[in-house]
Amino acid sequence: MSNLAPQRGVGAATRSLIRQVGLPVGILVVVTAVDLATGSSAVYYPFLLLAPTLAAATAPPPAILVIGGISLPLRYWLASRDGYLGPAYDDLFQVSTWMYVMATALAMYLSAARIRRERALVAVSEVAVAAQRAILLPPSDKLGGLRLAVRYFAVAEEAELGGDLYIALDTPFGVRLIIGDVLGKGLGAVRTAAITIGAFREAAYDEPELSTVAHRIDTSVSRNAPADRFVTALLVEVRPEHVAFTHRGHEEPVAIRADGAVHVLEPPDPGVPLGLGDLDPAPPRPWVVPFHEGDLLLLMTDGFADARDVAGRHYPLVDRIRALFCEARPTVADPVLAVERLGDDLLRHVGLLRLADDALVLALARAPEPPDHPPAP
Repeated sequence: MSNLAPQRGVGAATRSLIRQVGLPVGILVVVTAVDLATGSSAVYYPFLLLAPTLAAATAPPPAILVIGGISLPLRYWLASRDGYLGPAYDDLFQVSTWMYVMATALAMYLSAARIRRERALVAVSEVAVAAQRAILLPPSDKLGGLRLAVRYFAVAEEAELGGDLYIALDTPFGVRLIIGDVLGKGLGAVRTAAITIGAFREAAYDEPELSTVAHRIDTSVSRNAPADRFVTALLVEVRPEHVAFTHRGHEEPVAIRADGAVHVLEPPDPGVPLGLGDLDPAPPRPWVVPFHEGDLLLLMTDGFADARDVAGRHYPLVDRIRALFCEARPTVADPVLAVERLGDDLLRHVGLLRLADDALVLALARAPEPPDHPPAP
């Protein structure tokens, strides 16, 4: 094993070097070969200028200097073979040579600017990713008699991270969860997500009513989040034989029953997003649906519904859930398998395209009761 790490390091360095200088070196080789093959009947050596110019996009300044240093004498040699170094071409060749030198210097400058920008972007992105990861802590595999699993697809444009959020807590009133999506992207969205999760942590342990928990979060978001931010959310409370929901403008949950039936759980009393509570004088009350062992509950953000394939078709969420799970009843209540299947299917749908928005799926099922063992003799 001690020899494997150096070998991997050498291999990675070699691949990095090829990515940086492969194209410009290839241009030098191809232009030289074509110029020599055609003789003085055609002139191709001016195309050597492409090597240091295009190297600005991939190579560091020292590599561009080396490429320019190699191509200058190569250019002189090819011009001599083609008969373009005589007195009639001397002035033109000198001018083009200086242009070549200036183009190489400009390529080095652009390369240095590109590298500085890439390093700054990496630093900003690392800060944003660290902030988001501090919020989206992975849930426990088991919590209060439930099995949980989550899968998250972040669509980060530079540092513009999304505001999808979730958290599950084992409270005196049962397991309570929230899944939500902040309007907009960037650090403002991450900050709003942190405010939402912090308010949920405080209220979920104290308030016996789920609607009151939602009201306290709404108040906190209204007071502390940026003025242009609000949060679509779904609050969940798991009780002994059923599950209660409070809807605040979020995607409907989907229940997969033990017999394979798929139900979209539409709220009878839809509510407005958190942070816009002033627009709704009568906040929605929780609604209750059965939830037994063998059932699976899927909670998603709108990144799934907004995903499109190359033909522009939206991801058919409910149809795909039926296709993925109705024929797999023995494993339908496995949250880990559920999020993996659904996530992989989403990626197959978009193909080579990128997701239009962050996508998050959280699955939960009741943990099976341990089998009864006969007493030891």
